[in-house]
Amino acid sequence: MPKVGIYCRLSIEDRDKSGGDDSVSIQNQKSMLRDYCRERNWEIYDIYVDDGYSGIDRSRPDFNRLLLDCENGNVDIVLCKDQSRFSRDTVVIEHFINDKFLEWGVRFIGIADNADTDSESYSTMRLFTSAYNEMYVKDISSKIRRTLAYKREQGQFIGSFAPYGYLIDPEDKHHLVLDEETAPVVRQMFNMYVRGDGYRKIVQNLNDRGVISPSEYKRQQGSKYVNRNADASNSQGKWTQSTIARILANEVYTGTLVQGKSHHISYKNKKRKKVEQADWVRVPHAHEAIIDQETWSRTQERLNSHVRVGKRSQELSPLSGKVKCAVCGRPMKRNVYYNKAKTIRYYNLQCATYKTGAMNCPNRTSISGLVLEQHILNELNTIVEQYCQSDEIHLTDIHSEQIKMLERRLSSIHERHRSAKERLVKMYKDKLDGVISDEDFCLFRQSLSDEENRLTEQITEVSQQINECRMRQENAKGQKALVEKYTHFDKLDRNIVDEFIELVEIGMPNENGEREIHIHWKL
Repeated sequence: MPKVGIYCRLSIEDRDKSGGDDSVSIQNQKSMLRDYCRERNWEIYDIYVDDGYSGIDRSRPDFNRLLLDCENGNVDIVLCKDQSRFSRDTVVIEHFINDKFLEWGVRFIGIADNADTDSESYSTMRLFTSAYNEMYVKDISSKIRRTLAYKREQGQFIGSFAPYGYLIDPEDKHHLVLDEETAPVVRQMFNMYVRGDGYRKIVQNLNDRGVISPSEYKRQQGSKYVNRNADASNSQGKWTQSTIARILANEVYTGTLVQGKSHHISYKNKKRKKVEQADWVRVPHAHEAIIDQETWSRTQERLNSHVRVGKRSQELSPLSGKVKCAVCGRPMKRNVYYNKAKTIRYYNLQCATYKTGAMNCPNRTSISGLVLEQHILNELNTIVEQYCQSDEIHLTDIHSEQIKMLERRLSSIHERHRSAKERLVKMYKDKLDGVISDEDFCLFRQSLSDEENRLTEQITEVSQQINECRMRQENAKGQKALVEKYTHFDKLDRNIVDEFIELVEIGMPNENGEREIHIHWKL
């Protein structure tokens, strides 16, 4: 007596298409296949069921369990309602039904479409049937993608779970509404970050106050949401820095619905592929905002500056992420040190290229961070005093000086870029003339190519800075309102730096040992 493995499958698309018709249901499939075995006096070894899985999915749990039992010799016949229940993937059909099942001595039967590997006619019809089934899946997948794309463009939320701080509107599953319990937590996170607190301090604040983490909150609300990253970590339901980072970078809290950040590679491959940010679907004012636009802008500005808090102090350096070397364009790294009594904290800034040991930047001397802060503070107070003394004054002179300085730097970079190209051409001629060997040429060519690429990046960056500076020079609207909010600054803090300073560049010391300091104002 043959041992039969009954396999039943129902996808979400099949369930929707049936419109309530129970003819394709799992229960109906089981009943039909049991009766088929009973009439032939066949022994049912096991019943394998995958409910809610596509026929193109190769990771179906019971499907793979069935294959394992076939390979181990536990099943002699695989019985399905039809071939499409087994799989809609042509490659899978050929690999198992036409290859492995023959190797394992397993017979395949599909009742509704008369599929039977013991039948000579089936081998001819199998390819047509599997090709049709695969075309069906491809067509369904294409229709679903078009539908979802339309819903995204219309500003309809298509996610299964609402972001933390929101709920799915009970009257419209494609609309988000504020969660009055968690929205204030999100608002507090942004406010803490804007005023200078780091991820760690925000996490400590939330955990110390006993605020429930997003995953735990969803679980307590009865949601089926599963955070596999949280389950695999040691967070134990607590807030983590990665959770804070994701929330602070999510534009949904401004009322803008952002979707289409990733998609399946194909209708066969369900792995997700990231989409370029420019191709995301953004619909402003799709729902009520938790934070205002100014808070969002200041948050993203700080996130993009890659600032970090020192290990010995939770106080954020006001210039973090704002200072670069004027020679190579790399950031100036901070060195923190203390007096002998460990009571006074100092720090200096040094070019990252030299500090990391590259040794190819001549701007090696460090500069005192406190001296730099005081210099910037003096310059800022001078600007404010001059502006507040006259309603007629404009700040275009500052921009003009910045543009001149940037143009001089751009000219210098162009000259170095041209020199690198000329050296490469000369070296190639030396190789042809036999002055240097092919090995030496390859070695030097790589070095010059790297230098040329680095200088090209600097040309692009400085050119962009010049364009931005010219735009600020032409657009003087809001300058008076910005500066008149302040009368005098006694201390430089992060909020002042973010509002007034775009970038600070530190140049080489002159003959007197004084450093060139170029401040790019946002004014």
